Amino acid sequence: MRTWKIALLALNGLRRSPLRVTLTALGVAIACGALVSMVAFALGLQRQIETPMRLLALLNDIHVSPKEGERAKNAPILDDEAIDRLAQLPGVSAAYPNIRLRGIKIRRGDHTENCVAVAIPREAQMLGVAEEFLLAGRFLNEGHAPEAILGAPLLHALGFTSPQAAIGQTLILEASGLLADMAKSFTFQRKELSVTVVGVYDLPMIVPGPIRPGLLLPVDLMKQVPGAYFESALTRLKAGGDASMAGYGSVTVHVREPADLDRVEKQIKALGFQTSTTLSHFNEMRVFFIFLEVFLAAVGTVALVVAGLGIVNTLLMAVLERYQEIGICKAIGASQGDLVVLFLTEAGFIGLLGGLGGLLLGRIVSYGLEVAVGIYAGHQGATAPPHVFAFPLWLLGGTLLFAVVVSVVAGVYPALLAARVDPIRALRRG
Repeated sequence: MRTWKIALLALNGLRRSPLRVTLTALGVAIACGALVSMVAFALGLQRQIETPMRLLALLNDIHVSPKEGERAKNAPILDDEAIDRLAQLPGVSAAYPNIRLRGIKIRRGDHTENCVAVAIPREAQMLGVAEEFLLAGRFLNEGHAPEAILGAPLLHALGFTSPQAAIGQTLILEASGLLADMAKSFTFQRKELSVTVVGVYDLPMIVPGPIRPGLLLPVDLMKQVPGAYFESALTRLKAGGDASMAGYGSVTVHVREPADLDRVEKQIKALGFQTSTTLSHFNEMRVFFIFLEVFLAAVGTVALVVAGLGIVNTLLMAVLERYQEIGICKAIGASQGDLVVLFLTEAGFIGLLGGLGGLLLGRIVSYGLEVAVGIYAGHQGATAPPHVFAFPLWLLGGTLLFAVVVSVVAGVYPALLAARVDPIRALRRG
């Protein structure tokens, strides 16, 4: 029999019991909807974490810190001289200290707000940091101008009506902190700095909360802020060392290519420092998400297999109801292969119909969940991350194909049963 004739016969067979076929296809749709939405959630969560890492050029970073514990007393110091040595290693494009200070007070006229100040290198854009996070303005310029990039959540608190309105405005920073001296003690100092806003940024929800409503300052300016060395000085003092020779708590070394990470990391360890890489954590995280995706896909597959049992029941009922018709088909020349293909085609149509319905159902459910989470988060005073679910084409196409394959496999037994019908007995029954 020709393929198109078998397809027409299969469609006519399904039309004879529309309610049963609809309920069976609905079961497949629910299973496919659960499968695609669960995997889409895992993919969306993975994308929320990976995208900022790529856009912030974090995968080429090596985090360097002094040795801890008893080894810290005589360990090398992460001072400016050490940073210069790290920056001159082959394959390194930049090295800069990680300085993050809380309790920085920002003043603009009558508006005052506390925030977290984070040091970034002036050559951040040259290191591959994408501009997608900038709502207005630009990155820091090279030189020594007192510039700053303002976090978007601070705009309203400082009286700005829009990101563009903040560009070029002057802010007064008031910082206070403890400084270590030669007597192994600390003195309190307060200082005011005047900075010009050159950009406004907004980071994704996955980035730690204190950084988002913060202020990005150039490294050279952050070194002048009181308290920049307090934590590292206190750590060295506890280890029995000289607090005035503390240096920095940690340094970021940015390599030109990920292939340089292992070689540069070994050279840094040879200098007596501890290291860790963002890429290693990134790979560990990807392994976790792979397990999560496989687990959720397995749960959805169980639901699809259960729906496949419904297809088996539907086609078995069809074989019994069309027993005489099957006998007539075999009597006029239909082969066993034709009947097998006919019932497998019917099963495939049910899977295709259910799969398409499942993709639509999964998208509706995921959209509803995103809206519900957004409303709930809004009532709790938080901002919900948008587009938690990710629906790549390979997921949609793979789910649809998987639904059809499972349905066809489920139809094998009823198809073989129909092919073995004895035409003589079938005609006698009629």
